[in-house]
Amino acid sequence: MKTTYKNFSMIISCTFIFFGLINSEPSKANGCNESVNNDVVKWSISKIESSDMANVSSFTCDDAKNMNKMNSDQISITSGRKRGKATICLSDEKDYPCKFIIGFINPEFDAATALSEIYSFTPPQSSQLNETVERLFLKPSSLIQ
Repeated sequence: MKTTYKNFSMIISCTFIFFGLINSEPSKANGCNESVNNDVVKWSISKIESSDMANVSSFTCDDAKNMNKMNSDQISITSGRKRGKATICLSDEKDYPCKFIIGFINPEFDAATALSEIYSFTPPQSSQLNETVERLFLKPSSLIQ
């Protein structure tokens, strides 16, 4: 009986430790979101936070440092995909448009519509019927008012 109780206690203790570690991971990653001080990046993230169409992604402290180094006039926002989820990407390189993932678009919304709504941007209307959707690129520095 004592052995069964010890085993049960050990299983319960290990379970609490395991779930405690799992739950502590996001808070550790989210701590670096607060260390972003590039105004354009902060604005871009705040627009996601105030939206119900997407959620802010957590990123590493190295990512935050690299985002702070970006030239605000070169930053663009677009959508991408990661593991089947639509993402909101941030980059200062034309050849690497998804340098940083700053958000995940909720599955019930398409990427172009979500980006347009989140950043209050109206894409130009094409004069010709086009049945494919182009990837949308936004320049946050021109959208900040």
